[in-house]
Amino acid sequence: MRKWAAKHPVLSSALFAILAGVVVLIVDMLLGRKLDTAIANTVFWTLFFWGSSYFGRKRVRKTKARLDEQGQSLMFLRYPDSLPGSLSGVWQMGVATPSQGRIDFQPAVYEDLVPSGRSRALTGLHATQLQPRKADRQDIKQAVPYGFQVITFDSDGGPIEIAASPDTLQKIQEAVEPASR
Repeated sequence: MRKWAAKHPVLSSALFAILAGVVVLIVDMLLGRKLDTAIANTVFWTLFFWGSSYFGRKRVRKTKARLDEQGQSLMFLRYPDSLPGSLSGVWQMGVATPSQGRIDFQPAVYEDLVPSGRSRALTGLHATQLQPRKADRQDIKQAVPYGFQVITFDSDGGPIEIAASPDTLQKIQEAVEPASR
């Protein structure tokens, strides 16, 4: 289903909006609203859901294309062995530039990926798990997008976890693997 939605973003956004509109219409009718009010609410919310879905996907595709042009990717980083309550234990969004045996990570904020803080060179990377795991509910609560995967690495600075799209994780593993052999 997700593959189909990725191939047909306009149609999947429209179907999502129509489904949400039907739900709004049913709820309005169950609440005893007049038919004309229910239809007006349905039209408004259907347009709202379609616009949110369509333009959100368009923004993500545009950001990905811009980063791909520069050989960069969106990535989230955290240090799992940090002290409880430390900000290092929270996922930090940034731009990753993988190169042979290292990853340059520039923390960033917002969709525009405005740099925040100083960049870090993650070196001495060795994968500690062979297969990435899917980001779970706790990861998603900390702004990791749905569908991202997480992999753990040992680095010169201690264990790190990286969350990224499956394509980005593959690029990172290809850049790191030759250095670890």
